[in-house]
Amino acid sequence: MSSQAPDAGRTVLTITLPGDAALERRYTLDELAALPHSTLRSPMPDERHIHEWLGVRLSTLLEGIDRDGAKRLRIEALNDYSALIPLSDLDAYEPILAYRRDGQSLGIAERGPLFVIYPMVDYPELRTQLYFNRTVWQVSRITLE
Repeated sequence: MSSQAPDAGRTVLTITLPGDAALERRYTLDELAALPHSTLRSPMPDERHIHEWLGVRLSTLLEGIDRDGAKRLRIEALNDYSALIPLSDLDAYEPILAYRRDGQSLGIAERGPLFVIYPMVDYPELRTQLYFNRTVWQVSRITLE
C-alpha cells in the first residue's frame, strides 16, 4: 500500500440524486479526508484479520441532502459492481466510506481508493453474505434512491 494516494487531487467519488443534477456532489480524496472522520475495526470480507479503517460515515456524506422518499443507496464500483444499502443501515450500524486501512491509503490494486466498511467487530451478526455484499470496494459513485 502506498502512503501517498495517487488520486489525492482527482475526483474519486460522485454522489447523485436521480433527476436533480444540481445536487450532484464530487469529492477528491483530500476533500473526503477534510470531512469529519470515523475509525472502526473490521475484517476484509474474505479474511479473518482485523484491520483499522479510517473514513467518512455514509450519513455524513448525505448531510444537507433531502432524503424524503429515499429508501436506499446504490453504491457503484469502478468495475461496475453495485450494491444496495438501505438507509436504515446508516443509523443502525454507521458504515463508513474508508480511504485508509491500517494507516495506509488504498490504491486501486488494494481495492481502493474507497471501500464501504461495516463495523463487523462491534456487530458480529453482520458477518453474513448479505453484509459482505454491501461491503463494496473501489467505490466511485453513490446514488440516493
